[in-house]
Amino acid sequence: MRTKMIHNKVAAPLAVAAVACLALSACTAVSDNRSGSTASGGTTSAIPVDAPSMPPVPAGLESFYQQKVDWKDCADDASFQCATVKVPLDYANPSGKTIDLAMKRLPSTSGEPIGTLLTNPGGPGGSGLEYVSQEGVFSDALRAGYDILGFDPRGVGESTPLTCLSPQEMSEVAEATLQQKSSGATNQQQDNDAADPRQGSTPVDFEEETAESTEQTAAELAARCKQYSPEPDLIDHMDTASVARDMDVLRALSGDARLHYLGISYGTYLGARYAEMFPANVGRMVLDSAQDPSQENADNVVQQAEAIEKSLRAYVEHCQAGEDCPLTGDVDSGVEQIRQLIEKANTTPLPSTLGDSVDGATLTKTLIDMMYDNSAWDLLTAALSQAIKNNDGTALAVLTNPSLVDDETDPQELAEKEAREAANENAISAIDCLDYPVRGDESEWDEQAARIQEVAPTLGTGLTYPDAFCKGWGHHTDNQPGEIRATGAAPILVVGITGDPATPYQWANDLAAQLDSARLLTVEGNGHGAYKRKGDCVDNTIDNYLLRGELPEKDLTCKEEIEQYY
Repeated sequence: MRTKMIHNKVAAPLAVAAVACLALSACTAVSDNRSGSTASGGTTSAIPVDAPSMPPVPAGLESFYQQKVDWKDCADDASFQCATVKVPLDYANPSGKTIDLAMKRLPSTSGEPIGTLLTNPGGPGGSGLEYVSQEGVFSDALRAGYDILGFDPRGVGESTPLTCLSPQEMSEVAEATLQQKSSGATNQQQDNDAADPRQGSTPVDFEEETAESTEQTAAELAARCKQYSPEPDLIDHMDTASVARDMDVLRALSGDARLHYLGISYGTYLGARYAEMFPANVGRMVLDSAQDPSQENADNVVQQAEAIEKSLRAYVEHCQAGEDCPLTGDVDSGVEQIRQLIEKANTTPLPSTLGDSVDGATLTKTLIDMMYDNSAWDLLTAALSQAIKNNDGTALAVLTNPSLVDDETDPQELAEKEAREAANENAISAIDCLDYPVRGDESEWDEQAARIQEVAPTLGTGLTYPDAFCKGWGHHTDNQPGEIRATGAAPILVVGITGDPATPYQWANDLAAQLDSARLLTVEGNGHGAYKRKGDCVDNTIDNYLLRGELPEKDLTCKEEIEQYY
């Protein structure tokens, strides 16, 4: 299993909720306090940053910083503008190979932006193009004040991609997706014996996973990624420092003397690294659901596993306090019933009338994904009720893959998108293994794996052996984790949620303490990603800083404000 910082799902559960209503009985979307409207009490006026001159262009990079950007209406939506620019594959050799960066811009609704707001939704490996395309992720005031820019980082999505499947395997994934869409899975995985090209010839059995097997799997996977990528050497140049340098190129091409930035999850690590590398170029920066850059990869994974399990317990408590919860007894009993359902699905996948049947690995992934947005927890309860009471995995299948009930998008288009994403999903591995050095040996890795199973007995499966994976992956840099001061940078607003399942709250606290000039916004609640998801107090604080440069006089605490989809 690859090492990973679990993918950020900011805003995605809103789409999940909308489509899940088509599969769940008595499902009604309540009014959403995270819509694009300006939060009550917020300010709509914007004040530009006082930055009288453009920073100097780094020597040797003039052609990249001064290239012409050819913005055109996007093919998928003319309300956006799209463009592609060139950056060096290797910043140590700027006269060598180049790669493409894909950008998508949401123009200011006022026509008078104070600058460009660059965004990153996390991952690592999340698509910035997809993020800015979603509805309701920015306030009306922010949309008026800025041109909002999303980009696919190097190796990701529409930029020059890391590709780990052959063309034939991508065709097989697309064909399998089309078959799922058209025929469902009422015969329950009748082609279960066929190899899944996304997993290799043998499905991974996490219970048999060892340091040795993980290392071997990673080596084989990295070789495939290098073989099938359009630029084979890309696998060595997807580190966060290179992406931060890319962002400074994008800042200059946007015409801004300072970088204004909203980063979420891994995007906070990217933003902090940028602030350390280019402190004088930092404008208004918000780091939402922050990561601690000083920690080792293995420590990240153990703490994240513990946070996920705690979030599951919070969900069970929420379920049992409501109506129609299928989890009986106390919280411990409810968690045990979920564990039993996963074990049952491992042996006999849950039948589904849409897509594939739901096995234990799929159920585990769905549970983890649903921890990211506690406004969708009642949807999860309804889906678990069908699974536990009726042995029906259809609702869980839809939560896992909302495209199963997408009747608007062309099925072939969906299938091809699924194939591209499958081929690119190991971008996260390339980034993590370049950012973190391999530590320890097999005995230490076994101890770490045992610790993960101890703190996360329900949802920790598959998070083990990050260092063994990166040793096998075999592509590294000399980067070392360390505290980030960003001395000389403008103040940075750091946001942390007390019940975050992916980036534990302590990480935000630690990052804010490390930075020379930071303010901490604490959100009391659950879920991952606070902006436009946790209510007016959060949104107003972030908007006031991005639009007017106004920070709270001291660290601030907001209580989450959410409404359930049920």
